[in-house]
Amino acid sequence: MYFTAVKYIINMLIALRISLMKQFLACSILMLFCKVASAQDLHQRWSLKPYIGLQQSKSDWSIAGNAAGTGPNILSELIWKNLKGPVFGLDVSYKITNRFSVKATNQYYSITKGEVEDTDYAEDNRQGAFYFDLLDANKGYLYDGSLQFSYQLVKFGEFNINPIVGLSYHQQKFHLLESANNPDSKGLNSIYGIRYKGFDLGAEFVLKTQKFSIGATVLGGFYTYSAKANWNLIPDFAKPVSFTHRANSFSLAGDIDLAVPLNKSLQVEVDYIINNINTYTGVDKAYYNTRPTEETQFNGANFRKNAVLLGINFSF
Repeated sequence: MYFTAVKYIINMLIALRISLMKQFLACSILMLFCKVASAQDLHQRWSLKPYIGLQQSKSDWSIAGNAAGTGPNILSELIWKNLKGPVFGLDVSYKITNRFSVKATNQYYSITKGEVEDTDYAEDNRQGAFYFDLLDANKGYLYDGSLQFSYQLVKFGEFNINPIVGLSYHQQKFHLLESANNPDSKGLNSIYGIRYKGFDLGAEFVLKTQKFSIGATVLGGFYTYSAKANWNLIPDFAKPVSFTHRANSFSLAGDIDLAVPLNKSLQVEVDYIINNINTYTGVDKAYYNTRPTEETQFNGANFRKNAVLLGINFSF
């Protein structure tokens, strides 16, 4: 257990390091600019929010038999389900003026439990299945990073409405691993890695009282989807890139946050977050060792995630 925990922390630090450096730099540049240009620098404030939690997620995708989306319309389908594990995160916020703020978010989700279904079909609409396997998927990770700008547009007493615009980056790595129930899967360690890149638009709704504050954030994201796979037990596939997927995606994410202040600069926060990403039709390219690259229709993908987080927010 000790070595497993150390491994989680090392993976988390590697995943967060580059993003944190870039986002801290962006926040620092904004801070220096605003100290020169703004007369409201007395109201500027940093806040740091480290947190931990638990997550559950699901992901699936499929391809057709050819580039026209037929022969059959669903040839191969992968479904990762019941993916669970711990969450580590750090949010860094800077209040540029009384109304304008910038926030860098970083979240690392470790996958420690899960399974994956791999099915191939000979006929349209998931009929005539000629291959099925249920494999282990208790390895991998999810990483979410963003840089968000918010503005306090409306204020009714203690209730605020803050529009948000931001840039997002999501990276995911899913595995297909050998199963003790399937002797033919010995040595299996196939990998499917995904990257989403794009921007978010949305708003934050916050109600503050002396004893607590509650907020709800809704964001819609417009992303590009790119994925690479390494199917290690199929000799005909090239390595380390066996096939790729490219498409466009739309995300709908939500966050409900309850904060209880302990003093003027410290508060405890509990978050419940959800994220659904739907990816549309695109292109599947398969790379082989002994024959030319082949293109088929990528039918799209679906990703679902929810998590409960517990954090401490330090303001200074």
